[in-house]
Amino acid sequence: MSTLSTSITYDDTTSLILMTLRGCISADDVVSVYRIANDYAKAHNSSKILIDLSEVEHRFAAIDIVDFMPKVAHYMRDFTIARVVGFEGYMHDLILQKAKRYNVNAENFECFKTAKQWLCNL
Repeated sequence: MSTLSTSITYDDTTSLILMTLRGCISADDVVSVYRIANDYAKAHNSSKILIDLSEVEHRFAAIDIVDFMPKVAHYMRDFTIARVVGFEGYMHDLILQKAKRYNVNAENFECFKTAKQWLCNL
């Protein structure tokens, strides 16, 4: 059973998709989260997604990233993504590194405000 809590909304003033995750995330959850973000962004005609992952605990091995990243990259490809990861970013850094190999426009940030400013200034 997953202990992941997800909320997603559209900010009309900035045209951003805002998503917050809390709890434990599995490899399957990672794919699902980016599929949901992709569908929601397309429904709102937005190309910018801000995902707050600062309260997420990874429940998968680093090697699993190799398996799920092609699927995740497929969902991330058409968007600019700011990922708020806080200070503990080992797994987040691995995911970002692999995403960049798939030409995904994404960045990790330690702070929500900085991530939002980066997206809004693009």
